[in-house]
Amino acid sequence: MNSMLQFVRTRVATKLGLLLLCVFLLISFSLGNILYTLFLSFYASHVTEELVQRAESHASVLSDHFTENTIDHVIRMEQGSSFMVVILDKKENVVGSSDTISSLHREYLDKANKQEMESALEKDWESKPFLVSQSTVLQNDREVGTVVLFSSTAPIRKTIQILQGMLLFIGFITAIVVGGILLIVSRMIVRPLLEMKKVTGEIAKGNYGMKLPVKGEDEVSQLAYSINHMSDEIQFYQNQRNEFLADIGHELRTPLTYLKGYSEILLRHPVSEEEKTEYLQIIYDQSNRLQRLVQDLFDLARMEQGDFSFRRDQIGLENVLTDVLTLVESSMDAKGIQLEYFPPYQSFMIEGDHQRLGQVFINILENARRYTPEGGSVYIRYKGTKTEVTLEIQDTGPGIPKEELPFIMERLYRVEKSRSPETGGAGLGLAISKKIVEMHQGELQVESTEGKGTMFKIRLPLLHTDKT
Repeated sequence: MNSMLQFVRTRVATKLGLLLLCVFLLISFSLGNILYTLFLSFYASHVTEELVQRAESHASVLSDHFTENTIDHVIRMEQGSSFMVVILDKKENVVGSSDTISSLHREYLDKANKQEMESALEKDWESKPFLVSQSTVLQNDREVGTVVLFSSTAPIRKTIQILQGMLLFIGFITAIVVGGILLIVSRMIVRPLLEMKKVTGEIAKGNYGMKLPVKGEDEVSQLAYSINHMSDEIQFYQNQRNEFLADIGHELRTPLTYLKGYSEILLRHPVSEEEKTEYLQIIYDQSNRLQRLVQDLFDLARMEQGDFSFRRDQIGLENVLTDVLTLVESSMDAKGIQLEYFPPYQSFMIEGDHQRLGQVFINILENARRYTPEGGSVYIRYKGTKTEVTLEIQDTGPGIPKEELPFIMERLYRVEKSRSPETGGAGLGLAISKKIVEMHQGELQVESTEGKGTMFKIRLPLLHTDKT
């Protein structure tokens, strides 16, 4: 018994099938009971009503002519029918009957001539042998006789038994058929769930290669699609995490190696003033590189914790961008990149953090400088509407592969897989930039075509001020 209960508890298909079967049986039983009650009430009422009407009809005929011929005519009408008629005179003597009178009939005949007797002497078809009806024969408002009509209750009980048997048989067959159908349907629903259980178990073990078949567009198919997508995302972030750890290790090791190596040279070996200046510059540059990397890691950590410093001031977007251009212009010129800036046709006021927005522009412009070849160009344009402004930063670099475009703003992602400080970073800048833009209620988008370049679009809502 315990093993059976355990089986039911641990099988979704069994629980679902039993639940649906119980619901169906409950509905079927209720409907069958209603139909049975209605039929029973109608059938018994119909038989009783017909009995009363026939008795009244015979009494009406005999009231016109209470003679031997008329009595004989009434008796012949009921011979061979399912009814038995007995005619009494005013002295309760039997003057005619369509069948043999038994002691059971006699009990009702003794009641027939009593005053204030209802037309239906007996209505109990379940326990009594007869349904009985009586009707008085009147001539000139005087009682001259009584018609008593009997109907055996055996046919009613037999009919009810047949009906009960039919309902039970139909219910049994229906339960088997519906149970089979429900079992098939429940298995059709549960089989994909079992497959999902198996696949999610493999995903938990780190096996991301297993995929669920997606058939149709129902909720189960959508769930299968979501699990497949989740598996891809987990695998992607797992790979990115591994790459990130390797990248961070290299990014930290490289400047630390420079710092240690050149500081040892300065400490242990005599060097000229020119060499000393060169080595100190290298130490300074690598310290800055290390500082930027650590700062990016801290920014990401604070973003995750919701403790990222952010101010909301009324600022002009052009002022933020011109400050940034002043910083990056020299590095663009040093690489021979033409910086094409198209000033806005109007002033775009926004609400935000001047420093954080500048950080976004620097990250994007530094990416443009890093990947744009010597002699290339970087274009900066504004596009505005009544409610928002879009800043476009476009370069003429090699572009981003189409398959990598959806991921470039993901944390830890790098299109350039090398760890060169000239062509690759730690994969943190764009992730931080995207978060900063979103904190300004804006959106950071990217469009790119291989061989033609990349365009970043920074969309920000405008600040609305009341005009007097």
